[in-house]
Amino acid sequence: MDADRRRGFADVDDALFDTTQIPLTSRDIRTVGELLHDVDHTARHLLMDVAGDDAGRLLHGWPDLVTAASSLWSSLPGQGFGAGAHTRDEPITRLVSVGDAIGRSLGSSSWPPASRPDRRMTQMTGTLGHVSDLVHRYGADIPVQRAESFRDLEAARARIMHALYVSAHAVGVSLHQHGHSRYRAALGTNRPIELNRRHSPYAVPPTTEWIRRMAVSEAAAGRYLDGRFTQALRGEANRPIEDDTRISRALAGWDIQAHRTLASDAWPTNMVLITRTQGLIAGAAIVLVDAAQHAGHLEPTDRLSPAIAEAGRAWSNLASRWGDLSAPGDRLDPDLMRTAAEVRAAYRELTHASTTMASLDVIAARPGLLPGIDATLHTLESSSELAYVVAEKAEAPNLTGPARALSIRAHNDIEAGLATQAPDGDVVWVSPHDILARRIVPAPRPVVDGLRQASLRTVDACHSAASASAAYCSTPKASLVQHDAGVLEQRAAEWQPRVHVLPERHRGR
Repeated sequence: MDADRRRGFADVDDALFDTTQIPLTSRDIRTVGELLHDVDHTARHLLMDVAGDDAGRLLHGWPDLVTAASSLWSSLPGQGFGAGAHTRDEPITRLVSVGDAIGRSLGSSSWPPASRPDRRMTQMTGTLGHVSDLVHRYGADIPVQRAESFRDLEAARARIMHALYVSAHAVGVSLHQHGHSRYRAALGTNRPIELNRRHSPYAVPPTTEWIRRMAVSEAAAGRYLDGRFTQALRGEANRPIEDDTRISRALAGWDIQAHRTLASDAWPTNMVLITRTQGLIAGAAIVLVDAAQHAGHLEPTDRLSPAIAEAGRAWSNLASRWGDLSAPGDRLDPDLMRTAAEVRAAYRELTHASTTMASLDVIAARPGLLPGIDATLHTLESSSELAYVVAEKAEAPNLTGPARALSIRAHNDIEAGLATQAPDGDVVWVSPHDILARRIVPAPRPVVDGLRQASLRTVDACHSAASASAAYCSTPKASLVQHDAGVLEQRAAEWQPRVHVLPERHRGR
């Protein structure tokens, strides 16, 4: 082979492995709309779970989140298209300028100290980056001149801005809680902190500057959403359900990944996500059971739904307890996050309209209900095994967590009678010095006892739900796969939602 031909083959190889020439593949099959829903879901959970100890990490994650949102915003097709485009884009420009200024100030400020960004901020940033990649690749094919395309793009912008609005508010709440903790810690000392009389009372040094700047960001996002958010989401396009096996594949992938994560060394950082997702599966199961019974696919019963509901409550309680043991800087398994997000997206596709829960009539008419509930009941039937594995983790030695959260949990469990009080009377289970220093400490005995009891209750609840689900799965009269196919085809034909105009799933190869 001569040299010229060798160079030719080398050129082919260069093109073959050039990432700018070949679309990257991914195992994430969610649509742009589903990814934006996931960002909004994470932002809402951030606001619900935020604490004062998170303030520094949240601030460090804010500039990157705004940058990712701005990149996605600018990549959406039809920039400058339509009346008032300049006014529409002004808030995101304002947010970028404030975010960049905050990023520069963080490098020279004495507080907060340098740290990794909050993992929830990082998760939202990564998801927005993935959405931006999809839009960059396929956005040119969107007919922006069509009214439905324009409305769908406006809905996407509203989703982006709403995530920023909720996240900015969460950062502000965390800063206020941090200031409140500093004020309470200074009481009774010779250096008390005076409350702020001009702004929020707990905007105390060194959080005063950051609270004001985050308030500017929140106000900029709020002005965009004011009077626009609900109206914009009404124009969000919904695509028909094309894959009626999506829920079954999502649940199978989740079960495999959850066991893999629990078998790894990183399981303590992922217990909250595992238990919360199990609770979500139970909640979705109740909706699907109600829809199937409403449509006549399942015989009404007074056993199945209460058993599933009890299992969902047990998983949620267990998630709260593992949350107390989670350190703020813990990292989540990316594969576990992806499979959990796919479970949420698969259920939402079947159970929700664009902004709210769909009615039982609508859910019953959608393709995928019968395979979805069949897969869900089988998952509930096997969930007791996963509950046993989770319960084993409560027996692990050397469980640790943030001092403040563990102290609160220990005393609350004793007062509620969920843990046995020490023979010597009232005991300080966590040192005040550890709480003040925000240290990671060994879990006190009442916390461990409460966690183990909650784990056993979860096992019992899952066993009851599994028994009820197995009875349905094994009863020929209630078999979901034997239902009249003609009725299903008729109902599927009646369900004609609008087609997505934003890029569809990016299927991995």
